Amino acid sequence: MNEEPDESAPEENPPAAPAPDYPAPPADSPPPAAAARPPRNMLPIIAAGVVVAVLVVAVIGYAAAGIAFASSRIAGTRTTYNAVVAHQNTITDEFNAFDNNLTGVNLTSATATQLKQSRAAYDTLVSQSRAAQPTIAADDASLASAQARLNDNSWLTLFSRSSLNNASAKMGHERKALAAAKAITGDLIQLGTFYQAFYDSLIDLDTLSTKAQATDFTGAAAAITTLKADIAKSIQLSSAPGLPPEMKLFLTDFQTLAVDFGKLLDAAIAGDSNGASTDLKAVDADITKIGSYDTDKMSSEIKAFYQPLIDTFNSEIAKANKA
Repeated sequence: MNEEPDESAPEENPPAAPAPDYPAPPADSPPPAAAARPPRNMLPIIAAGVVVAVLVVAVIGYAAAGIAFASSRIAGTRTTYNAVVAHQNTITDEFNAFDNNLTGVNLTSATATQLKQSRAAYDTLVSQSRAAQPTIAADDASLASAQARLNDNSWLTLFSRSSLNNASAKMGHERKALAAAKAITGDLIQLGTFYQAFYDSLIDLDTLSTKAQATDFTGAAAAITTLKADIAKSIQLSSAPGLPPEMKLFLTDFQTLAVDFGKLLDAAIAGDSNGASTDLKAVDADITKIGSYDTDKMSSEIKAFYQPLIDTFNSEIAKANKA
């Protein structure tokens, strides 16, 4: 009985293919290259690059933010400064007018109209100086606030420090100018008030002379009373800043003239010719003595007192404009 082949028996493996016939390398050839090493870990390098990039962006952002912030502060100070300058121009005009008032009238030859014009000019000087005081105080407060804001967030504005310092210097010089203006206007209020009374007395004297020449004894008597009161007021105000000592001496002799003129008027009204003759000599002597005072010299001394203060004011303004 024929046996059937066992299909489950494993098949025999085919014979291996013969090895390729490679030629042997020459005996003097270099050894084969070693296998390439695996690449180093790039993570630290990449991380360092990212950090540098972040820092660069941060620095640029810091600089941009600081410059923008500083620019806003500088713009604010410029607005404040311009507003102050507008007020400052009015003060400058006032100081120039004051100088003209001191040199514009010759007291020994001035007419009644000129005396009244000078009196009105001092009215303006006093009113302007009084009005300037609160404005100066408010402007100084505005400048101080703007100057202080330049130091806000100083950690952020390192790259703009030079510009901020220049703006602060500008504010500082302007504040010094305002300090000078405050002192000057305060003094001018006192000086102008004195000159109001002083010019009143000169106008009274002109009125007295006019009434006496017209033999209007009633009008002359009223003018004498007013003259004495205005001279007394002038003497009380003669300690105003800048007035030289000669002014008080002048006023004392002026007061003597008013008293002697009153006696002359009383003698004339009473018909006392002898008394009138004696009083007339006294009046003439008083007029001569008063005429010996150098009023131009007194005006120059007043100007010499105020000019350095005004020069300081102008100098600080010039420095502020250049800063």
